Amino acid sequence: MNQDQKIIETVGYIKKEQKLTTIENNIIPNTLVLESIHPFSGFHGTNLPEDSKPRSLFLVLSKDYDFEEIARITKKIKKDFKYDFNASIGKIHFKTSSYTCIRIKYLKSFIFLPELQSLFQENGVKLANKKTFDKTGLIIINKNFIVKELEEGSYDDLEEDSKFYIELPRDLPWDTFKEFTLNIKNNIDNSDFDAAQGVFYRKREIVEVVRLYICEGQMDKIKTIQKLYKDMIQKKYK
Repeated sequence: MNQDQKIIETVGYIKKEQKLTTIENNIIPNTLVLESIHPFSGFHGTNLPEDSKPRSLFLVLSKDYDFEEIARITKKIKKDFKYDFNASIGKIHFKTSSYTCIRIKYLKSFIFLPELQSLFQENGVKLANKKTFDKTGLIIINKNFIVKELEEGSYDDLEEDSKFYIELPRDLPWDTFKEFTLNIKNNIDNSDFDAAQGVFYRKREIVEVVRLYICEGQMDKIKTIQKLYKDMIQKKYK
């Protein structure tokens, strides 16, 4: 590894639109759990997560909770729950409504879900009542990041394969980010990547990033995508 490369552990968030649908089975009755059927909708390669396992699950809550509260509860639950999982607090925004949620990843089977819900309930988390959803929502998930700096302004996710992050010089409204991403996909030879907005909170400043889900070993493509974002930002905000 290049001696100048460094490991960074920080917090921040990821923002992405995803198609969400209500889970009907393997849940506590009359609770609302949503699933993202296509968590990396812009990517169509062969290294997608296994279809047989739960993808990103969202336990919808009936009240707001802060990051620290859910982190402490999750730490406590992990001592009693036998199976691996990751929990992150977030928000889901639909056109006419918004919900606080806990995003669950790495759960190996749906059959473990009711027990996990029960443990959150036993620790004071109020689950929302069941509703039927089958539509796209804008999801903002607060999370921890552990990344390796590859070059100045680009990072490799050390916890999840095929995820990389590139810095942008400024924040973008969501609609502008979507417009820029579509423009890049229409003007690059291989458009097989998925993109989401994100933020790293660093000591020196807030860092605006794009999370890329892309095949490993495509550093040249990552650099090209970053340059295209920067060029469009410069042109729009000059």
